[in-house]
Amino acid sequence: MNELKIPQAAFKDKNSFELLRVWAAFEEQHVTIRSELNGQAKEFGFLLAELALHGAKLYAQRSGTSETDALKEILDEFNHEIINETGGPSGHIEE
Repeated sequence: MNELKIPQAAFKDKNSFELLRVWAAFEEQHVTIRSELNGQAKEFGFLLAELALHGAKLYAQRSGTSETDALKEILDEFNHEIINETGGPSGHIEE
């Protein structure tokens, strides 16, 4: 299908596991999050921060802007979405 490559480090670490998947289908995001994640909500914030930093690197390289500018754009849209909830996430936790 259209799956991305698994990072080499995941193959090398016998304790590695997938945290989440995000798919685009029917012009919406469809997300699976490992429901048995340990930790607190703040650790999920750390995960989101790391994703934002990786995204800033990608968009900076692709557009020729700085990582700082790309990160600012990401954070501006993140804050806009949190305030306005235009996507309207739905779903449930599966055991």
